[in-house]
Amino acid sequence: MRRLFYSLAFLAFFSCAGVPETSLENLKPFEEGGVYTIPVKEQTLQLRKVEPGFFLMGETFDQGIVKNPEVRAVVLDGYAIGTTEVSASLWAAVMGGKPDAKGVMAGLSWDMAQKFVTRLCALTGIPFRLPTEAEWEYAARQDSTMPGGVWEWCADAWTDQFPEGLALNPQGPGEGDKRALRGGSVQEKGNKAITRKGLEPYTKLGAAGLRLAVSTGEKAPAIYTDILRDNKVPREVSNQKSETFTVNGVKFKMIAVKGGEFEMGATATVNESAAEEDEFPVHKVTLDHFKIGETEVTAALWKAVMGTLPPQVREGKYPVCNVSWYDAWFFILRLNTLTGRKFRLPTEAEWEYAAKDGVKNRNYCFAGLNSSLGVAQCSIPEKKPRPVAGLYPSILGTYDMSGNAWEWVQDRPGPYSEAPATNPVGPDEARNGADLRGMRGGSAASNWTACRVSNRGENFAHQFKSTIGFRLAL
Repeated sequence: MRRLFYSLAFLAFFSCAGVPETSLENLKPFEEGGVYTIPVKEQTLQLRKVEPGFFLMGETFDQGIVKNPEVRAVVLDGYAIGTTEVSASLWAAVMGGKPDAKGVMAGLSWDMAQKFVTRLCALTGIPFRLPTEAEWEYAARQDSTMPGGVWEWCADAWTDQFPEGLALNPQGPGEGDKRALRGGSVQEKGNKAITRKGLEPYTKLGAAGLRLAVSTGEKAPAIYTDILRDNKVPREVSNQKSETFTVNGVKFKMIAVKGGEFEMGATATVNESAAEEDEFPVHKVTLDHFKIGETEVTAALWKAVMGTLPPQVREGKYPVCNVSWYDAWFFILRLNTLTGRKFRLPTEAEWEYAAKDGVKNRNYCFAGLNSSLGVAQCSIPEKKPRPVAGLYPSILGTYDMSGNAWEWVQDRPGPYSEAPATNPVGPDEARNGADLRGMRGGSAASNWTACRVSNRGENFAHQFKSTIGFRLAL
């Protein structure tokens, strides 16, 4: 084993100067059960493997309810991170000091942490580094023991506000006067995976240490950026038969929608006098066959797929709300794994076509009637969604496409064009850098004008509210 370690160090020695962008490929002989055990003089250090993935970084519901959460969507390649903070004994072995030192090494500045990492890299031939803030938080969301030991320095320069949009392996701003710390210390209360602050890199903090990280070379699946950033959503060719599915004991139905042409926008029959500017110009759209959920995704189905409910969501047949656009895609990707199918969010055009009853083209003001009574759960005094399918269905057979809960669609919001369109998917780029996605249908808290089938809504993709849910397409 010792001979193997020395040869690995020799092979990587020259690339380690400056902490190179290499991986843990040569550490596979040390890997057991997803943990890398690495000898360093008379000490050892351990890093656990973190698979590539996607998560919402910041003030998500599981980290505490906030009014205006700071959240960003992050995709990460694979990496490994220390199972513990760097110990005082490992620090002594690398930097010099008492070899029998006890406990966690603390009292460090960011500059001191970087010196340690650089010397450890040269000593072992392994490209260690400080974790990025995103890597630290993603790992801490999987390991509840990480927050609250000592503050841990991260690689990133400090920022008070995350940028908008999906980020691939974010590393913070390119420059800044401060560096980021994560996790809080044992002397403080309420430490979470999102606990963070910034300090000047030369500042020694009595309760600050570090945790090591290194890339594994595993790339995140392209499906994350394809779907969540580029709107390249895998689709099935519809067989034009409605289907009923059962997932962990919960049934749900997908209604077949025959493709065809329709007039998208605020036509005279959908009460154009109440329309907003973004509902014009009315234009011709052609769609392929597809299927759409008979109802909004219910709390029961969400729990059957995800295991737990978002906070403040009522069980059973209530529509699942308090889910962001990204949360909806978390659910869909897991549902696709369970079923082997290609469920997705409907496009805005598909949603409106289905709400107008497809090729039947009744073109009612609401989904099923020209009156909101009987088909639209809107202007509810308590302003909370009610159980799905509590009113009459549309001619197509869907429920609650007007009212009850706003429904996320796939598209980014954008202005209409007079030109005919086939299977449109919305703009490729975010508007003014804002991470927005479309919503349709209005909610129990909306007045009737918001529940018209041509009405358009939008919100930040990371935002969650008690009146926003979604409906599946296939």
